[in-house]
Amino acid sequence: MIDGEKMSNKPGIRIAAITAFLAASVASGYAFAIYEVEPNEPIASARRLVIGSGGGAEVNGAVGVLSGPATNDVDFFSFDGREGDVVTVDIDGGMKTAGSGARSVDTILTIFGPGLTFKKLRENDDAGYPLDPGSSHPYDSRITNFRLPATGTYTVAVSSYPRTLRDGGILASNALNANSNGSYTLLISGVTPPVQQINIEIKPGSGQLAPVNPKSKGSIPVALLSSAEFNALEVDQQSLTFGATGSEASLLRCNKDGSDVNDDGHLDLVCHFDNQTAGFEPGDLEGIVMGRTGAGGRFEGRGLLKVVPGKRQF
Repeated sequence: MIDGEKMSNKPGIRIAAITAFLAASVASGYAFAIYEVEPNEPIASARRLVIGSGGGAEVNGAVGVLSGPATNDVDFFSFDGREGDVVTVDIDGGMKTAGSGARSVDTILTIFGPGLTFKKLRENDDAGYPLDPGSSHPYDSRITNFRLPATGTYTVAVSSYPRTLRDGGILASNALNANSNGSYTLLISGVTPPVQQINIEIKPGSGQLAPVNPKSKGSIPVALLSSAEFNALEVDQQSLTFGATGSEASLLRCNKDGSDVNDDGHLDLVCHFDNQTAGFEPGDLEGIVMGRTGAGGRFEGRGLLKVVPGKRQF
């Protein structure tokens, strides 16, 4: 809550937060910073975070209110991660510098998961010294080098001292003090970024099922189709792979200029891949493109094809 009001009751903030959830990633590695939106408790109602192309997410939030009597509040956020990800969860700006006039909050961070068991895995009250960039007080909490034990959904809780949490996100205490409410910035990093799914068209103009003869020499043209969320002209062309599994290093070249292949008003990118290196075999039903955007985010596209026999050998 901010100034005694739930943020969900403020239309401007709510719209900004929803828009941010859908926005693309920024080059810093974090998804565009979002505002905390209530309700985000109990733990089963955790707000889902979008992980940026660099493996991070940023939330500007508040525990309780920024003025007046302190109130009970815990903020829960969830994210998807992969086994082996080494994650850092960090609070910045919870404890304010003296004389700032802002209300300080002595945060506690807790991680639960994976999945709906909500088992308590890690907890930190005070990060102490040395201070990390963004913090001005050792009371800001931070969890470093947390290795995710399994692929799944994890939940982060932001509470305040002395209000620790047990398994299931249950409060062990409802006690409040002068530093139980205030604003903070939550930073999550080290998460494997999601793979963006895009649309492609194999052999544009050839119909729904593009014919591919694995024995033929030459190239297979593939159109990477742009959309409101994906600009094909900004991809890292050297990262492109295409074939039966998507990992085949078959790229020959891409057209210099974009063209609107599917007449949707977006300029698409047509690239050419070596037919034999693509590795198609009888029975294959689709071709897969993989690559990275200019900002480093991974993407994947799949298109229909039909493997046709070559000329009969005598």
